[in-house]
Amino acid sequence: MSAAKPAAKPAAAPGAGPGPGPGAGRPHLQRLRLLRAFAPRLLAGLFFMGLTVAVELLYPKALSHFIDNIGGGGGDWAGRFGLLMLAVLTLQALATTLRYYLFESTGLMIVTRIRRLLYGALIRQPIAFYDKHNVGELTGRLAADVEVLHDTLTMGLAISLRSLCVLLGAAAMLLSISPQLSVVLLVCVPLSLYLGKRAGGLLRGRAREIQQRQADCGKVAHEHFTNIRLVHAFGQHAGARQRYHAATAAALDAALGNVRLLAGFRGVSSLLTYLALLLTLWLGAGLIAGGRLTVGQLVSFVLYAGMVSASAGALSDYWGDWMRSIGATERVFEIIDSAPEGEGAAGAGRRLQGRIAFDGVSFAYPERPGRAALDDVSFAIAAGEKVALVGASGAGKSTIASLLLGFYRPDAGAIRFDGQTADALALADIRANIAIVEQEPSLFSGSIGENIAFAVAGRAVAPAEVEAAARLANAHDFIAAFPQGYDTIVGDRGVQLSGGQKQRVAIARALLRDPRILILDEATSALDSASELLVQTALEQLMRGRTTIIIAHRYSTIVKADRVLVLRQGAVAQQGTHAELLRQRDGLYFQLMENQLAMYRDSA
Repeated sequence: MSAAKPAAKPAAAPGAGPGPGPGAGRPHLQRLRLLRAFAPRLLAGLFFMGLTVAVELLYPKALSHFIDNIGGGGGDWAGRFGLLMLAVLTLQALATTLRYYLFESTGLMIVTRIRRLLYGALIRQPIAFYDKHNVGELTGRLAADVEVLHDTLTMGLAISLRSLCVLLGAAAMLLSISPQLSVVLLVCVPLSLYLGKRAGGLLRGRAREIQQRQADCGKVAHEHFTNIRLVHAFGQHAGARQRYHAATAAALDAALGNVRLLAGFRGVSSLLTYLALLLTLWLGAGLIAGGRLTVGQLVSFVLYAGMVSASAGALSDYWGDWMRSIGATERVFEIIDSAPEGEGAAGAGRRLQGRIAFDGVSFAYPERPGRAALDDVSFAIAAGEKVALVGASGAGKSTIASLLLGFYRPDAGAIRFDGQTADALALADIRANIAIVEQEPSLFSGSIGENIAFAVAGRAVAPAEVEAAARLANAHDFIAAFPQGYDTIVGDRGVQLSGGQKQRVAIARALLRDPRILILDEATSALDSASELLVQTALEQLMRGRTTIIIAHRYSTIVKADRVLVLRQGAVAQQGTHAELLRQRDGLYFQLMENQLAMYRDSA
């Protein structure tokens, strides 16, 4: 007879998520719904499980018969009995193999499906979601949190069903052998199940804390690995270790609290188990002495009692695992439920002319609701016009770009494309007409060709298209000089390329997209003079015939614009051509450009 015990596995990595989704109030049914798609495999597994349960229940009965008739049969009776048992046990072994394979493989399939659902939900989340959540925390959910369901939804569920069948079958056999002895188990087993349920409830409550502590560990590690060059440059190895040690110490404290709970429960369960065994043997000896029980029946009773106790323990085990998995994966299903359906969906493929208008737009970032990033901003940009956004850091330049891309919605006012409000157009259609080149281009760790082809969604991009875009961006020559050419791996965030090379890859990507609206976000500010010349030539090719919004500080970039919008604290302070604004000596634009103009005069 084994002790009933809840699961001792620590909860998986996690983090904070959005508010409860539609399924948050029914977590049990929400998890079980995932099994429907795999019903045929699970039914086959249940069939083989039924065979193993039948053999398991017959085994003590057969052993009792053998003990009580040992020497009472013919000479070959023991041989025939042994062959029969060998055949039955071989059948059980085969059924056990198939049962295990079906449930375990189905568990892997379910985990893969949930991981895909979660990834799809995460990738559709608005940008505001990522402003609030650490990337390391989210990848931890994707990896570890989902894995918690593997055992509880398949193998664990199968074991609990098998344990329930064995429990009921063994209890029936116990009553048929000796109702008097069965009284002992009628007290001990329900008490063990009750303790398991209580422990399972406490485990669910502790799962969130363990999750969050482990998420904090992942967050600290992710931040330092992402900024590893900064850690080395500033000699912050010891500081990084201290932060991680503090995070792991908090995680260890939470886990140790869980272990203390489990240790106490197992001690009490163990005491109940052995007390039940001791009472059974003591009462059984008295029944044998009175001739009301045979030795074989007592042996089979003890075996059946062990089955009942073990099955009760397995059910308590599973209940603890189930409660823990619900606590550990609540956030996963909240994210899946809360994912916007239309984000990134294909639109009608509408081609915009490129006219843009901001009509009294006000906006504050969700994380800073009390501070306006834009305050009643109004301006219009004609199709094909090049407009520079100028202002001090925090004036609202990048916010305008983010609103154009639909990363956020304005709190007041309207954004119009070709005279229609952004809300009246499909977000996918708007984004399909926009390309952005950033100061620090976002590159994936794959090949140069893959990074350029990333511009086009929904179809395969021919190598000739990639090469044509690279030639226009003045990138083909340096790409062709690499031994692997367009198959050259750029490394994490393009670390294998220089700043100018990354910019030209980003420009080639924008050219391949063939946008009507182009956003240049400080695209040359971090380059040396030689690289800037090559990139500027590529940018001129990219801007030709396109509505272009240039976020810039450099004089050399701003003078190429048809018009300049000067922003101050989220409002438009000035607008006009470069020459017009320079004539306003008391204006903000002249103040911003004065130092750069002096530098250009000195160099001349």
